[in-house]
Amino acid sequence: MTPTKTPKMISFVTGSTAYYPDPSPLEGGYEDRMGKPLCTLQDHLNGEAPYVSVAMDLDAWKYGTRLCIPELEEYYGRPIEFRVVDTGGAFNKPGVRWLGGMDICVKTERDSFHTIVNQSLYVVAMVAA
Repeated sequence: MTPTKTPKMISFVTGSTAYYPDPSPLEGGYEDRMGKPLCTLQDHLNGEAPYVSVAMDLDAWKYGTRLCIPELEEYYGRPIEFRVVDTGGAFNKPGVRWLGGMDICVKTERDSFHTIVNQSLYVVAMVAA
């Protein structure tokens, strides 16, 4: 029997911004890096999505890495599962592993201006040991 690996938790503070599903070059479309539909924060809170899509540097973070963001859980009063499933132009720096910075997927352009997702946030990432 193969022993199961216990995830390791890495915590850090990073700058956060928001993006929304839109075909414009700035927003990047309706699908994540693997062609799956983006899951917005609002859809997750309404029980319509299993997690919230987050864009980060996929050279530094494995696709599907689970994140916990305590400030957002406290603000919304419930657990929220975030997953690193997307990337963007800000994270595509050849030869550079950019551990900081993230974009949280929200439903609309208006939602993208909310200060709760546009600030420095404490993040806990669950990574394979």
